[in-house]
Amino acid sequence: NITPKRTSSLQHANKRSSVGSLLDRTRSVISKRASQPQEQPSIGGLHSIYDEDEDDTGEPIPKAPRLTSEHFSRYEIMTEFINLRNPNHCPLGVYVMPSADDLYVWYGVLFVHKGFYKSGTFKFRLSIPQNYPNQPPSITFLTDMFHPLVDVNGNVSISQQFPIWRPYQDYIFHILHYLKNMFKKVVLDGLNDKYCFNKEAYRLYRTDINVFGKLAQQCAQLSITESYLFDHFPDNNMIRFSPLSEAKFGKKKKKKKKKKKKKKKKKVIQLMRY
Repeated sequence: NITPKRTSSLQHANKRSSVGSLLDRTRSVISKRASQPQEQPSIGGLHSIYDEDEDDTGEPIPKAPRLTSEHFSRYEIMTEFINLRNPNHCPLGVYVMPSADDLYVWYGVLFVHKGFYKSGTFKFRLSIPQNYPNQPPSITFLTDMFHPLVDVNGNVSISQQFPIWRPYQDYIFHILHYLKNMFKKVVLDGLNDKYCFNKEAYRLYRTDINVFGKLAQQCAQLSITESYLFDHFPDNNMIRFSPLSEAKFGKKKKKKKKKKKKKKKKKVIQLMRY
């Protein structure tokens, strides 16, 4: 059995990504600041984040702010989210957004354009543990899913590619690439039975590919029905779909036609020049 490889741009084991480099520099700056005396803040209440000692006169002497692991964790999560705008970080067809009330919960949608799950629009939740990056995030599909790596509750097995999670080497964007790749034939062909949550889906893929294909396509078609696509569940999910009116659809169609005509004209002009 062949374990799917990481994305090619992420395969350099001796080189950290820009996320890791940025976090290293940040820790260095924070540790330097922490070793220097801090000024007592003048706004009431803010001093509570500082450790204080007393001098000979009994006056409090402010020390460096207490930087807890939670502060680092939240900073790392925000840094990773911002870095998803970089090329090769967030895979094409995958969109994610932190929930409205919890940075440790992200919602996303995955568009599949090829293969057994073609035309599927699959919603998912990415849950980040409080001790991240020491523990990996978990992914749960909010759309019904028949897939060897997904159990009946929508939970995704990440052990196929991450049998051992490596903090500061494995990141959220690795998980997102894995999520997209798990729908590709090359990954389905290389699945290991022990990492599959849905044994029946795994068995069908191995023994009756036609039946598997029909069930996979049923999931894809179900995901784009109005009841699934326009459902705003849960409330803190900021990625929402809404129906497009006939008028707006007509306008977008006209714009597309105009763009196509312009492209054709440019090609004709270029050919005439040659």
